[in-house]
Amino acid sequence: MALLGCFVTPHPPIIVPEVGTTRLVEADATVQAMRKVQERAAMLAPETIVLLSPHAPMAHGQMGVSLASSYRGSLASFGAPNVRVDAAGDQRLGEAIMERVASVGVPAAITASPGEVVDLDHGAMVPLVYLFGGLTNPCRLVLLSFSQLSLQEHVRFGAAVGTVLQEAPQKVIYVASSDLSHRLVPGGAYEFDPRGIQFDRRVVDTLAAGDWNGLLSIPPGLAAAAGECGYRSLAVLSGVVGAAEADGLKTRNHVFSYEGPFGVGYLVGEVEILKTSET
Repeated sequence: MALLGCFVTPHPPIIVPEVGTTRLVEADATVQAMRKVQERAAMLAPETIVLLSPHAPMAHGQMGVSLASSYRGSLASFGAPNVRVDAAGDQRLGEAIMERVASVGVPAAITASPGEVVDLDHGAMVPLVYLFGGLTNPCRLVLLSFSQLSLQEHVRFGAAVGTVLQEAPQKVIYVASSDLSHRLVPGGAYEFDPRGIQFDRRVVDTLAAGDWNGLLSIPPGLAAAAGECGYRSLAVLSGVVGAAEADGLKTRNHVFSYEGPFGVGYLVGEVEILKTSET
């Protein structure tokens, strides 16, 4: 069982048809790529999704792991109250992640205790609307969050998470929710900075090539200038993938789409875990 695959998704509510309506066509590449993710996830048929959202509760100096018993959310605040996600929490897997993270000395905190019901933020809602939309059986959820710790600590956190997922008895997929630069166009919601385009290109190129060292070597000043909200999410993903590869698995990266129609970079991709016959 264990880890079946990983996905990189953006999280703008406008790519959900009930929210985007007539403007959906402006992000058609992203929408079509998310539908591909939906199809791929349906083929993998996970029993649990582990998802890191940049908008989940965050502590300055601690990574976050939710042990919530259940999750619920809607896109009501974006004009689509009928778009809902409800999922049971995989508390046992969350507890195993916390234990492993503590054992390797990465600072982490429990963001929701057993018995709590967590309201999902849009960083989780948008990917899950697509992912759950293709599944035929119920799927549990573990929600993670990043912090202001160093990039390397995020990688170590991801490696600890990945080790647990490799050992898990259930079928699991990992999702890195991640919007890239928010400063791609003049006159947008955020101040334009040409370095945003440079940052996004570095991320897309290194991810497509499976060059995790290159991804993690992007200058901090370039990331800061880009005004991104997903770089640390990708750093955690690199640790998850590194743990899988250390366990002998082979991986292949795919970039399904990249665009920035509204001034924010949307990247959709997959880290495919190859079967023995495909290596």
